[in-house]
Amino acid sequence: MEPREIIEVTMPARPDPRWEHMSGGIDESGCVLPMSFEALEALTTEWVAIVPGGESPEGALALLRTARSLFAHAWFDYEFMAVACLVGFQALEAAFRRLYPEVKESTSLRKLVKRAREEEVLPPDIADVADTGVELRNLMSHPASAAAFTVGMAAPMLENTHRLVALLLSAVVARE
Repeated sequence: MEPREIIEVTMPARPDPRWEHMSGGIDESGCVLPMSFEALEALTTEWVAIVPGGESPEGALALLRTARSLFAHAWFDYEFMAVACLVGFQALEAAFRRLYPEVKESTSLRKLVKRAREEEVLPPDIADVADTGVELRNLMSHPASAAAFTVGMAAPMLENTHRLVALLLSAVVARE
């Protein structure tokens, strides 16, 4: 039997063409800046500061790090923006499971949010945001097709996810 030739296939890293007509902000003189990987990455650095220890290699913080990376890398594959949000919601669930380690794995995220509301770990308005996150996570986990989110949709979701995780992990520390 002859050895087979190995053919290396690489995908060039090119910006997704959908970014071409999107604004990356405004400079100090009021001119519109083009969108860039750096502009997306800059948004993620703001979220790192929300969560103490935001670069942890495990649990909810690791999932948030992955969500931030996916968000920035949406520069190359626009659909990563929606995937980043889904991973952010997974981080939220991981934080709830850290807060309530005694609950069964089959306990729904909705029930975890309800418990946090009842125990006043989450104030009512914040619990409402978490409930919305549960709805979005459920819709994204059972899609009919691929989703594409704009920066204006994804950035607030990820910022709120970071804020919720920070709040839950603070409650974990307070209980320890």
